Amino acid sequence: MPFHFRLLITCLLQAFLSAGVERCLACEADSVGSVGRYLACQVVTSQPSQRSSASHYINADDAAVQAQGGGISTVRAGDLLFAAVSINGSPASWWLVDTGATISEFDLETANRLHLKRSTKYKLTTRPKNRGERFAFVEASDLWVGTIRCGPLVLLAHPLVPALRLSKSPVNWSGSFDKTGLLGMNLLVGKRALILWRKQQIYFNPDDHQVKSKAAYEAEGYTAVPLTITPSRQVQIDGTLGGNHYQFCFDTGTPRTTIEQSVVDQGGFPSKLTNSVVRSPMNEFPDSKVSQIVGTRFQLGDYDLSSRKILAASLRLTKSDRGDIWAGLIGADILWDYDAVIDFGSNTLYLRKPTSQSTG
Repeated sequence: MPFHFRLLITCLLQAFLSAGVERCLACEADSVGSVGRYLACQVVTSQPSQRSSASHYINADDAAVQAQGGGISTVRAGDLLFAAVSINGSPASWWLVDTGATISEFDLETANRLHLKRSTKYKLTTRPKNRGERFAFVEASDLWVGTIRCGPLVLLAHPLVPALRLSKSPVNWSGSFDKTGLLGMNLLVGKRALILWRKQQIYFNPDDHQVKSKAAYEAEGYTAVPLTITPSRQVQIDGTLGGNHYQFCFDTGTPRTTIEQSVVDQGGFPSKLTNSVVRSPMNEFPDSKVSQIVGTRFQLGDYDLSSRKILAASLRLTKSDRGDIWAGLIGADILWDYDAVIDFGSNTLYLRKPTSQSTG
């Protein structure tokens, strides 16, 4: 059951958009036979190539999309990162960098406006939860992320703009900031993406001089946290809470790390209720009050986060058709606060407390 999360955490003082609504879609890949609940998204076939400044039209701030040493720069909006994406030579729009999306997604109305053809490689199987909603697989024959060619690519198209509008726009941004898509795991894994979170840079198929070894990262004060890519391209992090072992979903489209409330209740972890509420913009689950876990040991891999304040809510986000649920979402707040590096070439998340040299 491929999915990514869409959450809206509405607080008394501010709202946070979080990538996390369960899509409840199943599909079959006609070319490889039935793949059950999984998306067999082996569709990124071309090698990334550098785009000349005149080869395609990019309607975005030049500083935001300028290649730097073979990478692209992203833009911070709230706690989320967005990259400029152009399809078939169209003006660029902004796509959320979203490890919670198992496949890259695009707004259906925009896809129709660009006359993207429907893909015959995949077939959607509707379920009661998503009946009446509009979904289609479309093919982007020429897709560029910033100055890097990353197409052709198959995208899941559906009405996405209304939910993305709930997220914040960049501070002091002049002009429009049109958000129309999600950079999902079929692209990020397929291109072995290297994401330097605080520097807001992404490298696709990075060269040897752009990738550091685990030992080199550890010499800089980082701790390596292994990532597991599940068959459905969800990103799993093993961790502990109160000494008990759990599996968490790593979702860069979620601004706030949130633990499943049932895990807190079953573990008997001390918590206190807050004035915050979790809501789904797409009404995929009931509103849930947010609590704060107090004084509980929390680790991701070997990285100690015990001093961190942790939120909890009843999300019931399933990771399999068996009904197993994630113990929580690891969101972008962790990445900003601990100078994260995400390496999908080695499936490793590197964390450290930022130094004065690493901030900025």
